Amino acid sequence: MYRGALALALTAMLVAAACCAEAREIRVPEEASLRGTVLIAEAFAQVVERETVPIEYQVWPGDNGNRPATWFSVRIEAHPGDVLVLAPGEYEAEVWIFTPNLIVRTDPEAPRLALIRGTIEVDADGVTLERLAVTSSSESGTSGHGIEVNRGWVRSITIRDCSSSQNRWTGIHIVGVRGTIDQMLVERCILQDNGMDGMDSTSIRSLVVVGCTITGNGWGLATGVGIRIGHFVDDVQLTDNVVADNRYADVYRATG
Repeated sequence: MYRGALALALTAMLVAAACCAEAREIRVPEEASLRGTVLIAEAFAQVVERETVPIEYQVWPGDNGNRPATWFSVRIEAHPGDVLVLAPGEYEAEVWIFTPNLIVRTDPEAPRLALIRGTIEVDADGVTLERLAVTSSSESGTSGHGIEVNRGWVRSITIRDCSSSQNRWTGIHIVGVRGTIDQMLVERCILQDNGMDGMDSTSIRSLVVVGCTITGNGWGLATGVGIRIGHFVDDVQLTDNVVADNRYADVYRATG
């Protein structure tokens, strides 16, 4: 009962104007109890044979990875073109983004970033993450990666002015068993002291990393690197970055 009540209360507070078609700014105040499993999507229920049932979302790969919207601790309704603004503060949360063409950012007036202790997974195309910090949760059973990008759904993504540091595994990690990302832009980000890689990449036509600081990664794995360029990455542009002191290599490109 508590999980559902929290989800409904937060949804009602944030999306009182959900019926409007125009793009909106949705503000999440620091006191909003953004905690646990968080779903950001356009809808949470659908009508099937005259019965309203929760929409299922794939939160993990495989046949058993689907979860109904009611499974999530918090649900935030957002539509393409909306801007979701987080107040600065710490949020112990695993966040899944299923709304395409959405901007998620810390309040631009805030002097410090909103910190997600968990993972942000992007499962929608055209998303921009801006001025967000991510680090591993202290809770067991969480991903261990900072930002996950699902190549099965994403064709373009922008990650700008973000920090993904001190994660158990990788700062920015590509997930999904199939699909190709057309363009991935990582701009002015800090990827430091992650257990495996600062960032990895696979199945990307154009990878642009500019103005980033990527240092000290690989403390948990002997083969950890700063930037890992995997298979099927066509065009790579690395410009004005500081990439240093990573355990196995600063930039590693797969061959064969």
